[in-house]
Amino acid sequence: MTRKPLLVLMASLLLLPASCACGYTANRMQGVRLGSEGGAASPLWAENLLWIGALVLMLLWARQVSKIYRTEPAAKETGE
Repeated sequence: MTRKPLLVLMASLLLLPASCACGYTANRMQGVRLGSEGGAASPLWAENLLWIGALVLMLLWARQVSKIYRTEPAAKETGE
């Protein structure tokens, strides 16, 4: 097994579930704030930080996958 799929798997197993957890928690907080879910409302800044965290984790995952599969530019041949 090559290293690239293993690195992508490790990055995916770490970053994507964390992003989903942040998004799910922020969604539940938004539901409480809008009245569709029960519970005590939390501060809006905490919800905003969770949404931003979810977005940052997704972008970090995409960047890592892009780095792993980035190819080196082909060397130009000199025509003589």
